[in-house]
Amino acid sequence: MNKTIAFITILALLTACHSKKNAVVIAEEKPVVEKYKFENITPSDSLFTSISKQACFGQCPIYTIDIYNNGTVILNGKNFLDKIGLYKKQITYPEMLLFATTAKSINYMQLDDSYDNKLVSDVPTTVTSIVLNKKRKSIYDRYGAPKELKKYELLFTQLLKTKGWIKIKEDSNF
Repeated sequence: MNKTIAFITILALLTACHSKKNAVVIAEEKPVVEKYKFENITPSDSLFTSISKQACFGQCPIYTIDIYNNGTVILNGKNFLDKIGLYKKQITYPEMLLFATTAKSINYMQLDDSYDNKLVSDVPTTVTSIVLNKKRKSIYDRYGAPKELKKYELLFTQLLKTKGWIKIKEDSNF
């Protein structure tokens, strides 16, 4: 009888330890997904992030890209790029989240508002903007911006190269 009780006790302990191991493994396998809510600053302001690439003395691409909280993207191509005119496309939540997480990872909101050197000429100007935690920040980048800001600007360049753009207007001057 004592051997039977000892056997059942050992079996119960082994089973309990085994199930705890599985519980830990299951908990570790679940991915942690950050949920980010894209919110308007005001009811009429749903712009999430944007970029404006401005002229230089050469053939620098001139365009603006606006990304709205619902994933709508508007490209206004002016000069020196494949898409001249007004274009539209829709991006997914993970694509939008990439802009938010990149901005957070580079501390966009803590970067200077302007990077410039008036003694340097013939460089294009880039202006970016984003809304995080219902606060908008814009950065003027003409010369001397840190590589972290360039990393954020590159997201727009990559978006510009994606498929799915639909031309909605020939003339981009509006």
